[in-house]
Amino acid sequence: MSKNDERTDRKLEREQQFAFLESNCGVTIKNLLFKQQGDEGSSAFKQNYAELLNLPEVAYWKNKIPSTADMTTILGSSDACFENSFGRLLSFGLYTKDILSSDLRKTYLDFVSDDNDTSVYGTLARYLVAGYLFIGGDGDKTARQVVLDRIDALYDFVVNSPLKFDIYVEPDGFSIPKAYRSKQLVNPALYEDGAFALPLVHDIFIFAHTNHKLPDAYQTKIKVIVDYVADPQYQDFDYGYGLVKYGQNKFHFMGWSAHMPLFNDTLSVDYFKKGLVFRMPLFSTFENPNIRAWRAKLRDYFEAFRIEDGLYGFSNDHLPEVKNSYFLNGRHTSLNENRRRKTGKIVESTFYAYWAGL
Repeated sequence: MSKNDERTDRKLEREQQFAFLESNCGVTIKNLLFKQQGDEGSSAFKQNYAELLNLPEVAYWKNKIPSTADMTTILGSSDACFENSFGRLLSFGLYTKDILSSDLRKTYLDFVSDDNDTSVYGTLARYLVAGYLFIGGDGDKTARQVVLDRIDALYDFVVNSPLKFDIYVEPDGFSIPKAYRSKQLVNPALYEDGAFALPLVHDIFIFAHTNHKLPDAYQTKIKVIVDYVADPQYQDFDYGYGLVKYGQNKFHFMGWSAHMPLFNDTLSVDYFKKGLVFRMPLFSTFENPNIRAWRAKLRDYFEAFRIEDGLYGFSNDHLPEVKNSYFLNGRHTSLNENRRRKTGKIVESTFYAYWAGL
């Protein structure tokens, strides 16, 4: 088959996927489709969005948003942590103004404005809140600037640092607990000012949802950062990076690396099935030859779950919905379809495939 024929087939298949989704999806996926099509002003969008706001799942996650903002209420695996509750509502396509009351918004903006905690996790928490608010359409200038500053810092690291592919140091002189000695030690120079110099999945999530809102110069910087992440040398780093020093002599496993499941043999073990469906549309947002090759690999991988006319029915392993688990680790993939019905799972699977361009 020629490349022109392949492109024609892909276009037809996407049209079939879209038609199926329009006819069969619930209000959450319909809202996301409206937004992907750039149709947020029509009466049909507004009516559907009003129905979305009344879903019990929306009420559940809104009730889980913490009433106070500090590192312990923002970061963590609990449904009641900000990173999961607010993240879930963003994944449904809600706006910040429909998630937070004015008083609660002020609480989180005050947290973003306070830059006194310069620890790795304190800096991450501040960035995550700012990025989430920005994704949700909040116009606060400080939140936007925190996102821009992060892009600037990552870009500078990727372009100028001699350490960008040399991130580990020997543990000599560090009192690393026995339980952690199998992990590599990330060079403390990469977080000496608090901000973690390496890209995180948080960055990919925020960039994928806000790239189109940014000036061309920042879109170009994001492209350079994504090119670095998609480099095989980056993907060969240990998943989760390794250990970071925290406090006087404490060590934590950093986690949150921006790896692409199935990119190489190491990333192809069963564990990575659970985060694949979450990450594949995020990375597929960006134009990069390695990402295109990875997406072609995913298309072959998911062929076993293909039904007909571009429809998919992924396994439960690929569509996790786990209470009190990390949203950014891909453990909350439900889009409020009725998964007890076969059609519900097909709708969600096909939407993720459509979004990722499979």
